[in-house]
Amino acid sequence: MVYRQYFRELQEGIVAPVYLLFGEEDYLMEEVVKKLAQVGLGEGSRDFNRDCFDGEEADLEEIRAAVEMLPFASPRRLVVVKNSPYFRGGKGSGKGKGRREELVALLEELPATTCLVFVTRGDVDQRLKAVQIIKKKGRLWGFPRLQGQDLTKWIIARIRRKGAKIAGATASYLAQLWVYDLNRLERELEKLVAYVGEGGEIGREHIQLLVDPGIRENIFYLLDAVGKRETRRALLLLNQMLAAGEPPLLLLFLLTQRLRLIGLARALAGEGLRPREIAARLKQHPFVIEKALEQGKQFSQEALENCLEECLWADGQLKGGRLEPKLVLELLLLKITEPKGHK
Repeated sequence: MVYRQYFRELQEGIVAPVYLLFGEEDYLMEEVVKKLAQVGLGEGSRDFNRDCFDGEEADLEEIRAAVEMLPFASPRRLVVVKNSPYFRGGKGSGKGKGRREELVALLEELPATTCLVFVTRGDVDQRLKAVQIIKKKGRLWGFPRLQGQDLTKWIIARIRRKGAKIAGATASYLAQLWVYDLNRLERELEKLVAYVGEGGEIGREHIQLLVDPGIRENIFYLLDAVGKRETRRALLLLNQMLAAGEPPLLLLFLLTQRLRLIGLARALAGEGLRPREIAARLKQHPFVIEKALEQGKQFSQEALENCLEECLWADGQLKGGRLEPKLVLELLLLKITEPKGHK
């Protein structure tokens, strides 16, 4: 597990001047940020010497001002920029190109009294000059989604830290079932530990009784699997929801609703609206819109339209066709996870 090396380095008190954290495991990236604050800032001065920005909302002049500010009663300041939009591929032109040039200038003039941390979900374009500077001056740390034995070991370690026990085979069982992020898994582990009590051992029966993801969050992860063309993962999610008793028509309705929301959010973003403005227009929570825009990057316009057409086909089949509902939804997922029409 590569991330263990990251935490080992921080535990040794090594703090680089700049970090770019990227990948799918938001939980682990947030843990790195917390550890940097613990190791890099003075015990009583963390609030004075830490700034956090949303990269989609803040401009680089605001970030530069925080970076250049001198620390108070601490060897350094910590400046964190989450949702950093600066490191994705694509042709840089106009405002985007100017922003990248401004970022390069900031990185080249980074003061020794500041630790600057960028956090971004997904991959980064390592050909960009800004990324190359970060790799040379600091740390470029990736956080791919934990799976298999890596996830099993993480579960065992977290359960042990919380004061309970879990057998390796049971942890492996949970790891094989789990297709969501670590933030949600952490909450499920808290629930399991509270149920068995301190010193208790978590068994399969406890997992089957207590680990019950919500349907709307499941739809988000199902669509994430569709966008990444992960057919096996999408089918696993579908079968988990059906086994939990979720009605096929409701699953299809929520999937279609989510696809339409992605299309609307992307169209409004194309008109220059920011996520909060889009949320107000569509009467949704800003977090929902941010996630919709993020997922929208996984679909071309053609793919989105194709998915909605296939959902219409599935709706007709569920309401008047001869196929079994489970088979209809499985066929739907097979159709919309095909490479055709995706980016």
